[in-house]
Amino acid sequence: MKNFYFFLFLFLILFSCSNSNTDKDTLDINGLFTYTTPNCNNGGNPEINCILFIKFLDESTVDVLIDGGDIVYRTDYVINDGEINFSKKPGLNYDISFKIINETTLKHIQNDNIWLKSE
Repeated sequence: MKNFYFFLFLFLILFSCSNSNTDKDTLDINGLFTYTTPNCNNGGNPEINCILFIKFLDESTVDVLIDGGDIVYRTDYVINDGEINFSKKPGLNYDISFKIINETTLKHIQNDNIWLKSE
C-alpha cells in the first residue's frame, strides 16, 4: 500500500507542474508588431520602408514587410517552444523566426532586433 501512495504522490507532482513553453505556445499574438530601422533615410522613396511590420491575421497566417522594401508577403507560421517560425515562400525564401518575450514583445532570432506590438 505504501508503494501505491508513493506512486500516486509522484504522479500528482509530475502532472501538476506547468510548462512555461506551453503558455507561450498558446499566447494570443494576433495584431501588428513593428520595428523601426535605426538611422533609416529613405530619401522620400516610398519603395524603401523604415518601419517594418508583421501582422498576425489568425492562428496560422501572417503578413510580413521585413526586408525594408515595399512588398508585403503573406505566409504561414507555427509557434513551437516559445518561438514563431515563418514558412518560406517565393520572394520570402529565407529563415524568419521570433522568440516570444511576452504578449507585446518579440525578438527577431536572426538579428536580435526587438519588435513591439502596435495594436
